Amino acid sequence: MDELRAVDVLGKDWVVGVLLLVFGIVAWVNMASPRQWSVIKRSFFAFRLGKQSLRDELSLQDRTLMAVLVVSLVLIALFAYQVVVYNGWAVPGVALFGRILVLVVAVLVARIFLLRGLAMLTDSDGGTAEYVYTVITFTIVLGLVLLPLAMLIAYPFHTAWRSWLWVVGSGVAAIVLLFRWMRAAVIGAGSGVPLRYIFLYLCASEILPVALALQQARQYILLPSHPF
Repeated sequence: MDELRAVDVLGKDWVVGVLLLVFGIVAWVNMASPRQWSVIKRSFFAFRLGKQSLRDELSLQDRTLMAVLVVSLVLIALFAYQVVVYNGWAVPGVALFGRILVLVVAVLVARIFLLRGLAMLTDSDGGTAEYVYTVITFTIVLGLVLLPLAMLIAYPFHTAWRSWLWVVGSGVAAIVLLFRWMRAAVIGAGSGVPLRYIFLYLCASEILPVALALQQARQYILLPSHPF
């Protein structure tokens, strides 16, 4: 009799579909606007986004930029799904991935609206427009960096790799986050914003959306036995 093979919950068929969709969109962006990659790279490593970049190169109406952003959000959600499932914090499945993706998108949207709302309340830009595009750029870069790690976690050469791949990915995410906060301080200081207001901006735009997302995750995603 044939022996039943163990099902790998991290390498399900729908994961292949997600990765194929990602590569399809990346290929389309590469054909439609190959310069988009250099714009993203330059925007990530520059401590300040020049007026030309904000006016001509970075636009939420740019279809290729939005496509790359969507890809990155999907990859961040996929990596988060892999971490949660690998550690046994939630029941695996495409429904779980969908809920995590909704949370990831909601955090980004809330972050952008909070930044723009703060700018309207203070009746001053204070570098918030530049920081909005910094958040978008860093989200894109994080997703693209997580792509090879997500692929290796889903289809590793050896399953033991997963025990450190998710740690490496989490470390990368933490480094990108710290770099983004550093950029926020540089942008705020360069725009003449006092340090205490920069701290309030970070609390409102960074910590508050994540805290709300974690609350929703505890209620609708994670198992009661999760460590958070």
